[in-house]
Amino acid sequence: MKARKYLIAGALVLGLAAPVMAQDYVSAIEEVSNALKADPTGLGSAKSIVKGYMKEFKKNPEAMVALGNAYLSNKQFAKAVECADLALKKNKNYGEAYILKGDVESLKDDGGQAAAWYQQAMTLDPKNPNGYMRYANVYRKRSPQESERALAELRKNCPDFDVDAEAAHTFYTSGQYEKAMEYFEKTNLQKLSESRIGEYALTALSVGNSAKGLDVSKVAIQRFPSNHGFLRLALINGVGAQKYDDAIRFAEQLMSSNDVEKNSGDYTYYGQALLGAEKHSEAIAQFNKSFSMDSESFKNLQLISEAYAGMGDEDKALEYSKQYLSKNPNAKVSEYNKLAGIYLAKVKKGIDKEANFASAMAVYDDIIQKFPSVKDWAMYQKGNQAFLAEMPDAAISNYMPLITALEGSSSLSDDQKTYLKAAYRAVGYAYWGDKNDLETAKPFFEKLHQMDPNDKLAKQALGIEEEQAQ
Repeated sequence: MKARKYLIAGALVLGLAAPVMAQDYVSAIEEVSNALKADPTGLGSAKSIVKGYMKEFKKNPEAMVALGNAYLSNKQFAKAVECADLALKKNKNYGEAYILKGDVESLKDDGGQAAAWYQQAMTLDPKNPNGYMRYANVYRKRSPQESERALAELRKNCPDFDVDAEAAHTFYTSGQYEKAMEYFEKTNLQKLSESRIGEYALTALSVGNSAKGLDVSKVAIQRFPSNHGFLRLALINGVGAQKYDDAIRFAEQLMSSNDVEKNSGDYTYYGQALLGAEKHSEAIAQFNKSFSMDSESFKNLQLISEAYAGMGDEDKALEYSKQYLSKNPNAKVSEYNKLAGIYLAKVKKGIDKEANFASAMAVYDDIIQKFPSVKDWAMYQKGNQAFLAEMPDAAISNYMPLITALEGSSSLSDDQKTYLKAAYRAVGYAYWGDKNDLETAKPFFEKLHQMDPNDKLAKQALGIEEEQAQ
């Protein structure tokens, strides 16, 4: 990739004065690069090709750096340095040669020496932005102030160079999306290149800012209408931002494009957009298309389940949810919770209330076994769902194990405190409000009052409000 970058840069420079030579140079370095992939040292099958290249372009600094980068991509560090030195013999101020030397040291994990070479490039070739960018990247973590100083110098010496876009690109390619986003937000969308604006949209998606990703994708579609990849980014970001009408519109444009090969993901995201817009039947059709293209895309089964649940067809929702969980060994807690939710929807409708409630409780028991880290949450859910279903006996029997477990803990997290207070309140209410047994309820309200002196139900049950009023 580096070789190609320098090749393109060289071709542009040479093209101004000698277009024929530029074309020969481009063709030649591509042939050499391919040969060195098979023979990295250049001493075997690539020897004659390298020799011919050297004979024709040895006096060309740009060509020597391009060759050096070809060697560098194959980790032939000594050969890369030789090429840099040959370039400097012809032009001692040629910054790309110093940058090549710095890249060698960088790949050898010698950041200090790499920075020294990049600084040489900055000093001797001050109009070349690459030296500043490399130098700033070296110091990004070890000295942010020095990194910013280099970028400030770059802005001063190369005012037409989009520093923020290139800094964002550097962070993007290294997977540091938060920092990439910070720099992308400083750029002008109308001036970003096609590749950089794509990186911006992907970065926004990666940091969870789908609303920004959608805005960026819209601009990209306007500026680069022939790039259908931006329709995909708009669709995905639209779903993430819950802008379902926008997402559907871009999905329809993508689907109607005859020159775009559709993939399973396209149909899945189209279905999610329709699902978000509560177009359940249409969504199911898209999920089925996706699943027919990729039988391993089990996510579609879960999404079909959600669509049927949205239609109020719990039996079909259960069928697909169970299929999904049986096929996906990496299913999440939230997806098991959705299965429990389907049973509880039937409980709310009064359909086989006891049986469906028992099935929901079994799902939470399964969660406790599969995901021990959320045991307290699952135990809380069992009690809470019973309370919401107006099943006081079940609420008491399901909350008591949680109360026992948390009361026996030496220290409680904030979540555990929340669960315990809810349990005291629900069990107290079940005894007092449903069973008219205030004496049995009082110990739970007393414990609740100790944890939360302002809880109104506890104060009412204990007669504290009446005492305070008197």
